Amino acid sequence: MNRLRRPRLRPQAAAVLHGVAAVRSGPLARKRHAGQVVLVYGADKSVAAPGETIIFTAWIINDSKVLLRNVCLIPRSFTNEGMESLDYTSKPHDGDLDIGMLSSGESAMLSFSYVVSASDHRHGGELVSAMGVAGMSRGRVVRDEHDAIVALKQ
Repeated sequence: MNRLRRPRLRPQAAAVLHGVAAVRSGPLARKRHAGQVVLVYGADKSVAAPGETIIFTAWIINDSKVLLRNVCLIPRSFTNEGMESLDYTSKPHDGDLDIGMLSSGESAMLSFSYVVSASDHRHGGELVSAMGVAGMSRGRVVRDEHDAIVALKQ
């Protein structure tokens, strides 16, 4: 029987499209029939210049057949090439990061924005925004993480 095989992407060969890596993180270790939470996180542009606004959007998805409880979005870090810790220009209120419950197939979306500074441009390189999501499924913690990467125009 002929089977089509999909080529496997190596992490170093993965393309970046709008700040979202083409290769997702590996599957979560989970017990049978446990829920899974998925974070899809990206930026509205792949390259930015000083003064431009970048919109980062997080989609939190219950990719299981069971109810997820205590779901929350967790901002991990946001840095420029100089490893300076950055603050989003606008972000959801802390209480909005606690999504609560997600039914099977249900999702939530949250957005953050940032205006690229002259300091970021002087460092060059990239801006990296790291997010995580966690929730409870049948007594177990389920998690996912993603980084959104935006290159700075030279």
